[in-house]
Amino acid sequence: MNKLFIPLISILIMVLSGKMYGQATTKTDAAAKKSHYWVMYVGGGFSSYIAPVNLRPVALAGSINRSSVSGTARLMWYPNHLLRFGVESGFTNFYSYNVKNGNTSGRVSLTAIPVLFVWSMEVVKRINVYAGVGTYILNTKLDYEQETKSRDFVLGSNIAVSYSLPLNKRLGIAAEAKWMNAFETRDAALSMQVQMVWKFVQL
Repeated sequence: MNKLFIPLISILIMVLSGKMYGQATTKTDAAAKKSHYWVMYVGGGFSSYIAPVNLRPVALAGSINRSSVSGTARLMWYPNHLLRFGVESGFTNFYSYNVKNGNTSGRVSLTAIPVLFVWSMEVVKRINVYAGVGTYILNTKLDYEQETKSRDFVLGSNIAVSYSLPLNKRLGIAAEAKWMNAFETRDAALSMQVQMVWKFVQL
């Protein structure tokens, strides 16, 4: 009887261990599935144009304005691994300056709207890096006797670093430093922004 008891106990332990392992695996898989979610970043701040400005002959010296407000809207997909991806857009005024010819004065401005595919990764807790590539929609406006506008699509990229602070399970706030680079036309700017982070879909 004792010879049968020991093998039966061993088999029972193996079966129970396998069942417990299966339950743990199921819970882990369920938790992993719940970690897939969509996150929206929306915010704004200030940007500074850092590239040389190609002035028109009638430009007024000292009238260049390199600073402006800037905004960002970014939609990211967070899968169950470190690399995340999404799309980003926004707005910034690269620069503006005054022009004058005789008694006629005006103003030139260059604004940019990025449309980029973005990848990100959390390098340490709460600190994320971003890299994007795509196009910048450049809008040039000349208000001189009459208003003249032109639009151009150029290749560009961006690099950003952010620190995020969760407020609850769905909302957070982030501070971000970003370099915007329309490299095809050699336009570039640095921006500092504050963004709201919204985890709005969890799968």
